[in-house]
Amino acid sequence: MKDVAVCTYLDNNDRHIKEFNWLYRSWNLSGSWMSSDLVVFHHPGVTIHNKDVITIPLVPLTASDPKWSDYPFINSVYFLTALEAEFLKRYKYVMRTDHDVFLTPNFPKLRPRLATFGLGMYSQSIEAVNKLNSVAERWGVVPTFNNVGSTLIAYSNIVIQYCKLHLEYCNRLLKEEFSNFTGTWPGWFKGVLSMYAGNLAANAFFETGLTFGGLDVHCMSHDKMCNTDYHIHAWHTTEDFSKFKWHNGEYSHLDSDALNKTIISNYCHFIAGHSQ
Repeated sequence: MKDVAVCTYLDNNDRHIKEFNWLYRSWNLSGSWMSSDLVVFHHPGVTIHNKDVITIPLVPLTASDPKWSDYPFINSVYFLTALEAEFLKRYKYVMRTDHDVFLTPNFPKLRPRLATFGLGMYSQSIEAVNKLNSVAERWGVVPTFNNVGSTLIAYSNIVIQYCKLHLEYCNRLLKEEFSNFTGTWPGWFKGVLSMYAGNLAANAFFETGLTFGGLDVHCMSHDKMCNTDYHIHAWHTTEDFSKFKWHNGEYSHLDSDALNKTIISNYCHFIAGHSQ
């Protein structure tokens, strides 16, 4: 039996469905399919035609809870707290990730002892850092780590427990900080509420028992892929590789097969170049 479940939530969004093909294709071409299952929780209105993927229809929280109707990012937190996610405990490891990512040929060997997170870039301003620290103090959380990312791999039962706390913190943060306040980026901003909540939950749940590295690698890096680059994220950037340029068709002239695929950005071009 495969010991890793790579999990994501796919909303009924054409753009997201196209980007999901990056994850699917990289799961295949990296050899990750041999040691992991790709488990896709998805909006019931989405049909996934890939027969080698485990698909689980799940009504998104944005549709069942009115207070979240304008915040679609909550769905990627909620899905691992639903009853449908309990079957994931049959796997030793679960990785929670977004759909706009690329697994590398190094991913099949990733079996971390400690919970391993990627990095985010949502807490860059003094205002955001100070507000996060203020909330942490109020909640009795020691803010050891900052900019904890959304991607996580750990033992399956730990991931599910953590996600439940993450969702609890999302609800608490919405009520206490953003019920009548939106803010603006890059300050204290409702648009990244789930990331703030994840940062607080990771510090509360794991304390110092977590690690970073090899996940959410920058898609615009022109460095050669090293053996600890496991997972690349399509960041919000106009540098190459840029998902915005890809959607605009600005890479249609590239022969992605001819690129040096050991370069991180080129690897993304290669995977994405075939998925339309």
